[in-house]
Amino acid sequence: MNKAETGAGSVFVAIGIWMLLDAINFPYLVEGVPGPGFLPLWIALGIIVSGVVLTAKGIWPRLAMPDAEGIVWPQAAGWWRVGLMLGAMAASLVVLEKLGFMVTTTLFMATVVFGLGIRSRWVLATVPLGSAVALYVIFAVWLRVPLPKGMLAFFG
Repeated sequence: MNKAETGAGSVFVAIGIWMLLDAINFPYLVEGVPGPGFLPLWIALGIIVSGVVLTAKGIWPRLAMPDAEGIVWPQAAGWWRVGLMLGAMAASLVVLEKLGFMVTTTLFMATVVFGLGIRSRWVLATVPLGSAVALYVIFAVWLRVPLPKGMLAFFG
C-alpha cells in the first residue's frame, strides 16, 4: 500500500465532495443553456473520480503501471520556476483591477515565458502581447465578459 497516493487520493475525494456540495446549490441549466452550476459540477465529479482512482492505486499497487518509476522531484531550478509561476499568478490577482486585464495578462505571460526558459527578445515581446490580445478578443469581444480596463480605461 502506498500511503502517499492513498492519502492524496483521499484528500482529492474530500475536496471534490466539498466542491460538489457547493456546486449543486447553483442552477445546472438556465433557459436551456449551461448555468453557473454546470462547470463546477463536472469539475467536482472529475476531481472525485481522479481521487478515487489515485486512492485505489495506492491501496492496490498492482493497478499501477508495472514499469512506473517513483516520483521524480524537480531540482532547484524546477522549484524556482514553480515559485515564479505562483508568485506571478498571485501578483496578477493583486494588480488586476489597477493595471487592467491587458497590462496584467501581458506581464503575467511574459513572466511565464521567461520562467519556462525562453530568453529570445522577439518571443518575449510578441508572445505575451499576442496572448493577451487573443484572450481579450475571446472573452471581452466574443463572449462579452466585462474585463477590468485599469490604466487603459481612457481608451474606452
